[in-house]
Amino acid sequence: MLLTNDCSRQGRRTGFTLVELLVVIAIIGLLIGLLLPAVQAARESARRSTCASKVKQLALGCHLHVDARRAFPVGQRQQVSVSNSGTYFSCGDGSVQAGFNPWFSDARSFITVLLPFMEHAAEYNRLDFTKDATQAPNRDVMRTHFSFADCPTNPQRNKAYGGWNGMTHYGGSVGTTGNQCWRLPAQNGMFSGVAVTDNPGGLTAKDVTDGLNNTIMVCEKLGYTPADTASGSPGIRECKAINSGGSFWSWDLYGNNYGATVRMQSGPNPATVSGAPDQASNTPYSFHPGGLHVAYGDGAVQFINETIDINAWNALARRNDGSSLKYNP
Repeated sequence: MLLTNDCSRQGRRTGFTLVELLVVIAIIGLLIGLLLPAVQAARESARRSTCASKVKQLALGCHLHVDARRAFPVGQRQQVSVSNSGTYFSCGDGSVQAGFNPWFSDARSFITVLLPFMEHAAEYNRLDFTKDATQAPNRDVMRTHFSFADCPTNPQRNKAYGGWNGMTHYGGSVGTTGNQCWRLPAQNGMFSGVAVTDNPGGLTAKDVTDGLNNTIMVCEKLGYTPADTASGSPGIRECKAINSGGSFWSWDLYGNNYGATVRMQSGPNPATVSGAPDQASNTPYSFHPGGLHVAYGDGAVQFINETIDINAWNALARRNDGSSLKYNP
């Protein structure tokens, strides 16, 4: 029979020393530190994929519009002044039509026109284009938040600026000549303003002489005016709070915020933006590391690096400058 030494058993260690415990904790912390960036990268990759699909959705909506109406949608419709047929009263010019406020007129955006082609015909059918943007039912419809208008990486999401107008982080390119109250033929992008009576009024493929596959149609944009837009400001990524104004999917309120379009003069993701709220919110911009998504006129989606040469960027934004440039990252 074997005898056990009870005294020896009682003196044996059954736990960890403090040093061992600290080493284990340090190893776990190191593993978490190595794993966390990978998790964050995976999440951003998923957000980037979702964003690309939303850009694609808008591009497909544009092509469904072409199939139905033989033209691309216009960037924005504008009510013509009663007293001066050469101006738009939504820009504060000329005489106002009866029942309209000159700063809240029927200036519907291209996204508004696309709603029936993006499974939102019910919302579109509720709009009354004989009334301005401040009146029911238009005011209520414009509060609607559409998921296709939100980039998942943008810090300002699911917003209805001022409590009654949905924001968008995507817009149609007006090219490099965008200015307030813009209209054809001055614009060199895929979208421009036309009189509200023009139908369909938009561009056709033959108007894009550089080729649909070489011309940006839809682009990510900032979508709001950050708290600091002054020249030399610390940068948008550190100034994520809304100051004033936003870019609305629905209407070009006040006739000067460019509605759901993008002014393409600056390159993607600039360090600073214009101090004018209407221009700041429509800057080509995303919060994806390194660049942003665009959709070309043929519907193809591409991620463009923010270090792209500005001349190359502007060539892609213009539809008729004779360039056949293709972006190869």
